[in-house]
Amino acid sequence: MLFLHGFGASSYSWNRIAPALSKTNRVLLLDLKGHGASPKPLDTAYSLHDQADLVVEFIKLHNLNDLILVGHSMGGGVALLVALRLADQHPDRISSLVLIDSVAYSQSLPAFVRILKLPLLGSLITAITPSALQAWIVLKQAYFDDNKITDEVVAAYSAPLRLPGAGHALIETAKQIVPEDIDEISSRYPTLKLPALILWGSHDKVVPLDIGKRLHQALPNSRLAIIEKSGHIPQEENSDRALSEILEFIARPSI
Repeated sequence: MLFLHGFGASSYSWNRIAPALSKTNRVLLLDLKGHGASPKPLDTAYSLHDQADLVVEFIKLHNLNDLILVGHSMGGGVALLVALRLADQHPDRISSLVLIDSVAYSQSLPAFVRILKLPLLGSLITAITPSALQAWIVLKQAYFDDNKITDEVVAAYSAPLRLPGAGHALIETAKQIVPEDIDEISSRYPTLKLPALILWGSHDKVVPLDIGKRLHQALPNSRLAIIEKSGHIPQEENSDRALSEILEFIARPSI
């Protein structure tokens, strides 16, 4: 299983489900370029296409096959691109998809992404706002139940934001988080015949549930599971339910 986290996050996003899944699966957690402990070069190659190219390179370099590719939010968008890239040339690389509150179509962006995209203001905000406050603001938007945003969660999300290049990486990623060719990309979703589990928080304010329903209609061999009383990060906020759905899907991937 290869896990791809969302915007501004890291492999920490999987800490509540990865240990259980690792008992029966080989689990690989990637920090995408510019996130977590990964390099944060001062270039502009932070689009979903750039990230997908790096993930495909990783898969080929390590000769990974029969993968369950798991993507959350931005990582879900990357996962879809990776699946499309490999479907024709290397169909044995990926066996199924798990997409959690995934970027998939053109949509209205949340306020914290729109602010980062603004010239000068985005740089100023990342420079003067304490990393813990940045993390809290985003988590408050992402969680359904604010009481579940613990000091540990804030610390885990804020720590990578203090690393050199992190602000630049966030801004460049925000600018390109919805690809310019998203309509062309999404028109190809029906060609993906892989079994796919689509998990969605019922109260997602970042990527609305309507996106999940639309994606479910587009992917011909998909199952949609809505996780009640959850926001944008159900694998953290309601990890038991998310884990249960993933385990059931692994056992019976085809609909």
